[in-house]
Amino acid sequence: MRPQLTLYLPGLLIASGNDHTELGRCRGLETLLARAEQKSQTGGTTGYEHELFRLFGLEQEENTDLPVAAVSRMHDMGVIDKDWWLRADPVHLSLQQDRLILTDARRLDITQDEANRMVAEIMEVFTADGWLLKAPRPDRWYLKPARAPKITTTLLSRAIGQDVHPFLPGGPDGKAWHTTLNEIQILLHTTTVNAEREKDGKLPINSLWFWGGGRLPRIKPVSWTHVWSKEPVSLSLARLSGTPGDNTPDRFEDWHKLAVRPGEHLVVLDDLQHAAIYGDAQEWNNALQRLERDWMMPLLQALKSNTITNATLITDKGMSFSLTSRQARHWWRFPRPLATYLAAQP
Repeated sequence: MRPQLTLYLPGLLIASGNDHTELGRCRGLETLLARAEQKSQTGGTTGYEHELFRLFGLEQEENTDLPVAAVSRMHDMGVIDKDWWLRADPVHLSLQQDRLILTDARRLDITQDEANRMVAEIMEVFTADGWLLKAPRPDRWYLKPARAPKITTTLLSRAIGQDVHPFLPGGPDGKAWHTTLNEIQILLHTTTVNAEREKDGKLPINSLWFWGGGRLPRIKPVSWTHVWSKEPVSLSLARLSGTPGDNTPDRFEDWHKLAVRPGEHLVVLDDLQHAAIYGDAQEWNNALQRLERDWMMPLLQALKSNTITNATLITDKGMSFSLTSRQARHWWRFPRPLATYLAAQP
């Protein structure tokens, strides 16, 4: 029995900032989309993390967060516990007229030493409040408060490049957390780390973004034989579900040599996502061309030769494209430019 492949491609149909008419052709990807059966998800929230959790049978409950913090912490710290955790990621807020625009850590070039020193300064103030703040990675910080607050938060991916005011914590304890956030911002303004960063011409880390609060979810058995990814949430969800997980190889051919077990393989390729969120046309186009060269064209050839029997492409816009080896050989279904799919997105 040959492997079946599901590719999760966040950012594929969110090419904000691009002039769609100037996109280069991607013959492999366009042919796969043209010959596939297309389905739209009805109901539920779409987006990167929502679709990722949905691939493991998890939906967001009303008036709660997706528990991203507890899940990604499993990967970053290598431990499992039942406590309530909140992501407290370092960000930069820039004042533009009357708006505060968020830039996330991937564009701040934070070192582990800077993260450790800043966390230590924050803990000097908030230890008395029962806080435990950890920075296992420069860009992903984790907070366990004395008690689980009654708040709802906004995914970081949704707030990037946006005015943060509409996305601040809500719920019964929301205003108290606004006050806490203001206190942290004042504290960060005076840190030696930021003084050094500004001297070096770097943006200061002048705020934290609280999001993804909750406890580890319970996952029912899933259909995946193996999960391949380079990002922490999917690898942790795989571990919680008892599914083997490994880093995604850079090329389809390398993955195909490793995917020796029959069954359904989930591969997460998220290089497009960050560029799409920021509307970075050049970065998005470069990532798209790598995707075409390293994955889409080789996948099309593998389907045509029947070395892969089934493939499904899933986006974070609630769209899926599924095709069999036989459908991949339907030569009369001519490919349309990718720009036509992008232009059709809301």
